[in-house]
Amino acid sequence: MTWSFLTPESHLLVTMSVVVLLATLALVVPTIVALRRRTSTDALAWADQVRRDPAAAWAVDRVLRAVDASCAAANVLFPGAVRITIGTTVRIDVASPTIAPPAPWTATPDGRTWSAPTWALQAVPLAGGAPVEFATVVSFGTDRDDTVLVDLRRVGGILALRGEPAAREALLVRLVEQLQTAPWAVGTTVLGVGTGTRTGTAVSVRDAIAAVTADATPGLLVVSRVPSGEDGRELARLLERPGGRWACIAVAPHPLARWTIEARRDGTHVSDVLGTLQWAGLGRSVPVDPAAGADTTQRDDVPAEA
Repeated sequence: MTWSFLTPESHLLVTMSVVVLLATLALVVPTIVALRRRTSTDALAWADQVRRDPAAAWAVDRVLRAVDASCAAANVLFPGAVRITIGTTVRIDVASPTIAPPAPWTATPDGRTWSAPTWALQAVPLAGGAPVEFATVVSFGTDRDDTVLVDLRRVGGILALRGEPAAREALLVRLVEQLQTAPWAVGTTVLGVGTGTRTGTAVSVRDAIAAVTADATPGLLVVSRVPSGEDGRELARLLERPGGRWACIAVAPHPLARWTIEARRDGTHVSDVLGTLQWAGLGRSVPVDPAAGADTTQRDDVPAEA
């Protein structure tokens, strides 16, 4: 057929072509956008290629040692830290309210938070190595330009992870690697129950409870799920003892957990106690083979949520 503006058939052909083109665009464009958006927001696809900056660990170590040194110089007993936020200012949510901190710290009126400019802490003379006080401190991620750390033993019980298994695994491995490599965690024991060897020495439930009971060294216990029955209740009770040196992370939510954190594929985790933080910026502390690609499948030892 010869196309012409004067024939109705030509008009129909043009109309049909335009309709087909618009329908194709309506299908293809959203698909491309969705794929690109998924690639950019799915942190599991790229986060393992981020290496942990040695300078970041050095900076945290410097702050922790300055906390210890400032208290020692003023003969002040450090009350312990639940959360430490490091940015241009260092803020410590202390375990016990203290309204008379040593210089250069200032306290809020209720004594629950200490703060000091980072530059002032850099001027604090240091003595000795990393204090044992911070042997279970790990970075949980970033909030804008600030790094947020938590002393796991100060949680005062079990910390549970929830969310998609691959995201929980990604957050867990970053927390464990810090205690295995950080200068302030030298001597911290890491044990795993039902989690394989990637989370420290594999032990039985009873051996794990015995280690927490003895409390001989600072330690982290990682369990695939909170033990059932009396074992779970005993473990929770032991972790809630004042002054205990052990912490516990469960890779599945449980009613006995003191804190529950939801890990997400987009590189964030969300909780009532910490708000929303970026875990994807926590670089891996051990080499990862780039050729292996991102493993976003569920591991057999990462339990699904109940």
